[in-house]
Amino acid sequence: MESRFEIRLIKGFIVRVARCALHVVHREGFESRLPYREADFKSPKAHSPSGNVRLVNSFISDRRLRGLTPRTLQFYEGYIIRFVNSLHVHLLDVCKGDIATFLNSLDCNAGGKHAYFRVLRAFYRWACQEGCLVNSPMINMKAPKVPVPLRYSVDLNAIPVLLGACDNLRDKLMVSLLADTGARLSELASFNVRNIDLKDRFIEVWGKGAKERKVCFGPFTNVLLEKYLDKYSPTDVLFGLKSRGVSKVLSALQLRTGIKCNAHSFRRTFATESVRNGMNLFHIQSLLGHSSLTMTRIYAEQVNSEDAIKAYKAIMR
Repeated sequence: MESRFEIRLIKGFIVRVARCALHVVHREGFESRLPYREADFKSPKAHSPSGNVRLVNSFISDRRLRGLTPRTLQFYEGYIIRFVNSLHVHLLDVCKGDIATFLNSLDCNAGGKHAYFRVLRAFYRWACQEGCLVNSPMINMKAPKVPVPLRYSVDLNAIPVLLGACDNLRDKLMVSLLADTGARLSELASFNVRNIDLKDRFIEVWGKGAKERKVCFGPFTNVLLEKYLDKYSPTDVLFGLKSRGVSKVLSALQLRTGIKCNAHSFRRTFATESVRNGMNLFHIQSLLGHSSLTMTRIYAEQVNSEDAIKAYKAIMR
């Protein structure tokens, strides 16, 4: 008896399925060797492992070509492989009930289930775009509810304490740049001297999704930056540290002061204080490098009713 997948092939999808499964469209610099093998899909439950392997490889290749970071690619890879290893059917034969059963069976918190949901939604959306499926099994499927805790941000009064606890000029500049620019950890680590404009006080950075943008800094950071450049004369990367090295500096400061600090907590401080200072939310989105305004609003969630009252202006004047 013909499977649903074979019926789809007969109905005319064989060309596009072959394209997405075998990835026969060669692009310059693209490795034709598949990064995953059947052995990577360890569960004997998985139906037609070869087909699943090719689908996963094609999906990950598509994400890579879109410019996603290696860390984001690992996120997609890990979640979708674990899902495939739980299956009794082919990836393209999965129905909404299969996904709901899988999510309910997971022994993880709501955030973990939501992560699986996002990855699977992206995969089946891609499968539809490539012609592998007519409709996604996740249409009208509601995402698992996730509690929304208030995310930590560095208090403005804590920043001078952190600066005072720094042993050297480099660490002071790191803290000041994180607070002033709202840059990501990886972006701070990759700041290049050639992309720094001391006159207009901005730095050109490459963020997520290979997107270029400018981040700004103020007079205080400018003074520290000029001193640092005069003292160390870097010619390429500003700090000469990778992301892990910057994290170690911040962790040491946290141990020394008792003040929780990481790059993301400084980003939230930047977003919140920018809103409080009256900056347009779209401008904040641009400076943070967010692809959607929703994420920017999450970062600025510390803004409360008291801030709104201070910013309020009477309509009738």
